[in-house]
Amino acid sequence: MPRYVKVAAAQMGPNNEGTPREEIVERMLALLEQAARDGVELIVYPEMALTTYFPKRIRSDFDQFFESEVPPKALVPLLQRAAAARVAVHVGFCEKTDGKYFNTALLTDRAGRLCGTFRKIHLPGTRAPDGFAQVYEPHYFAHGDTGYRVWDCAGAKIGIAICQDRRYPESYRALALQGAEIILIGYNTPGSALALDLNDLCMRAGAYANACWVVGAAKAGIEDGLELIAGSSVISPQGQIVAKASTTGDELIVARIDLDQMAPVRKRWNFLGRRQPQHYGILLQPVTGKEPHR
Repeated sequence: MPRYVKVAAAQMGPNNEGTPREEIVERMLALLEQAARDGVELIVYPEMALTTYFPKRIRSDFDQFFESEVPPKALVPLLQRAAAARVAVHVGFCEKTDGKYFNTALLTDRAGRLCGTFRKIHLPGTRAPDGFAQVYEPHYFAHGDTGYRVWDCAGAKIGIAICQDRRYPESYRALALQGAEIILIGYNTPGSALALDLNDLCMRAGAYANACWVVGAAKAGIEDGLELIAGSSVISPQGQIVAKASTTGDELIVARIDLDQMAPVRKRWNFLGRRQPQHYGILLQPVTGKEPHR
C-alpha cells in the first residue's frame, strides 16, 4: 500500500537587514496557512530563515543575528500554529550556545514536539578575504558537531543537510545509510552564471545515488544588494524534479510523494548494498587543504 506524505518547500524572498523577526515570521505564517489549507504534512523553510544572509561580508556586529534559545523565541507563534494544524516543520536559524556559533536547523513533528537539531557541517568561503571567496561563513560559524541524524517524523525517516552540505555526496550517503527516506535542505546561495544548474545537479545526484526524496528550500531574490538563487524543488528517488519554484519570492512548492517509490529503485540499483567500503579508506584521510586563520 502506498505511503504518501504531502511535503512543501516554503521558499522565502529576501529578508533585508533591519526587518524585525516578527515581520519575517508573519510571512512564514502566511506560507504555513497556505500549506495547512492544502493538507501539507511537512513544511520546509530555508537556511537562516529569520535573518538576512549576513556572512556575505565580514562585520563585528553579528551577534544580533543569533538565537540563544532552541526553538528560537521568535518562532514560537509559527510552531504553535503548525502543531495546531498538524504540520511538521523544518526551519534554519543561527544558534549561539556555550560561546559557540552554529548554522542550525530544527525539526518538529506534527504534534509540535522537537525532534532535534542539525548543525551545518561544511562551511563555504573563508575566514578572511582571499580574493576568491564570495562569503565568509567560517569567520562566524563553527563546523557542526551534531553529525548526520535521522528522525521518525510525519510518517517518514527524515534527515537534514544545510546549504553547502548538499554539495558533498557524503551528506546524502551518511543519511541514507541511517535509513533516511526524505532529506531536507535549506539554502541561501549567491547568484552566479551556473548557480541554479549546480544547485539542481547536486541535489538530483544526491537523491538518485541514494534512492531517496530530497526537498530543497531557498531564500531568494535581491537581499541587501546580493542576489540569492531560488530553485526550491522536490526531487524523486530517481533524481527527477517533480515540483519547482517559478518565482524568486515567497512561494509554496507542494508535492504529494509516495515513499514506497523508493523500494523498486533501491532493489534495482542497490547502491547502498553493493558498496565496497574496504576500498574507501582514502575518504577518511586527514584534510590537507586547511582554511586560513582569521
